[in-house]
Order: sequence, then structure tokens, then C-alpha cells
Amino acid sequence: MAHAPDKSPDRIAGMFDAIAPRYDLLNHLLSAGIDRRWRAAAIRSLKLTGRETLLDVCAGTADVALAGRSHASRVIGVDFSGAMLALGLQKVRAAGESHAITLVRGDAMRLPVADRSVDAVTVAFGIRNVQQPEVACVEMARALRPGGRLAILEFGVPRIPGIKPLYLWYFTHVLPRIGRAISGHAAAYSYLPASVGTFASPAEFMQTLRAAGFSDVRADPLTFGIVYLYTALRK
Repeated sequence: MAHAPDKSPDRIAGMFDAIAPRYDLLNHLLSAGIDRRWRAAAIRSLKLTGRETLLDVCAGTADVALAGRSHASRVIGVDFSGAMLALGLQKVRAAGESHAITLVRGDAMRLPVADRSVDAVTVAFGIRNVQQPEVACVEMARALRPGGRLAILEFGVPRIPGIKPLYLWYFTHVLPRIGRAISGHAAAYSYLPASVGTFASPAEFMQTLRAAGFSDVRADPLTFGIVYLYTALRK
């Protein structure tokens, strides 16, 4: 098994602070724009009616918060990277959504929200960066009202024989080089494949969600299994 990268909160927050200026560009470039579709699928899975409060954990530059606002009355975004949140705040203000979207600096393992205070929770490509994902899952269950919905997007490894070797080659050799060239940060885009390679398998992560207090847990592969959409209900 590959060596797990250092995920101490200070290190991860510092890394995302460093790459924040180029983060959105690289997300769209490295995924060929498919990242927008992945986020839209996650929001759809929540079956929001427009009256709910949505909590977006590992909110980054607020792309999910802004997408979710179209379906929820209020959105709270939490992230521990100040630089990412600063960019997100600019986007929220530009969209005229400051009245409905609140961005808060905080840790996924100690969410700054009250028990049973939100109707839905999202995490997009952030759960693998948390030092103790199982703690974050318990925290998300605590924040959700009973019956509330969870949607988590996370990278996976395709299992299709012809796709898997091509993807692994791109992910471990091409993607880090592009990321380094554009962001100027070598460690961040070496960290990405390392963090994906050492994250729990879909079956293992589904069990983590069940243990945290979720039911109806699903793991649906998107784009050949490059990404998984995990959905669940708060018991």
C-alpha cells in the first residue's frame, strides 16, 4: 500500500492557501470541464425544494455553495483555507448572494454549526483531505436533521480494464506536471494522486458513513469511476 501523505490540518490549509489563485482554473482544465457536471449531480441528489439550509463542508472557492444556492434558501460554507474562502467570498459577492451564502473558516472535524441545524450536507473532493474522515462524517451526521441528505463527491480509481491504466498514467504523471506548471506549487499536485491512492475504497467509505449514523448509503461511479458520488440519509 502507498504511503499515506501528511494530512495535518495546518499543512493542508497552507497547501490550499498556496494554490488558491489557480485552483478554479486547474479544476476545470484538469477535468476537461466535467467537474461542473459532477457538482450538479451531487446537488440534484439532495432533492432540495428551495426551502432548505445546505451546509457545504470543505467549501473551497464556493463553487458548490453557489450551485446549491439555486436549490436552497440558505447555504453555509466551511473551509480551513483562508485564501480559498477569500476567493469564494469574491464570487459570492459578484453573484449577489451575500444575503444567502455565509462562508466560515473552520475544520471539518469540528464543524461550527449547531446539532440538527441543517437539512443537507455536501462535500466536493475534500473528505480525503481531512485528517480523520470518520470524525468528519460523525460531525456531518450531528449537524444534519433526521432524514437530512448527504452528498459527497470524491475521486476514485476506475475499474474498467482499458480505462484504468490510462487514467493512472494521466493522474500520476501528466496531471502533477500540469498542476506544478500552472500553480507553481510542486507539492500540491504530487499530493493529489497520493491522497487519492491511499483513500478508503468505496466499500470501506460506505461503512464509515453507516458507522457515523447514516442509512441508505450508496456509492455511484461517475465518468467510468474516476469520481464517486456517495449519498446517504441521516438516520
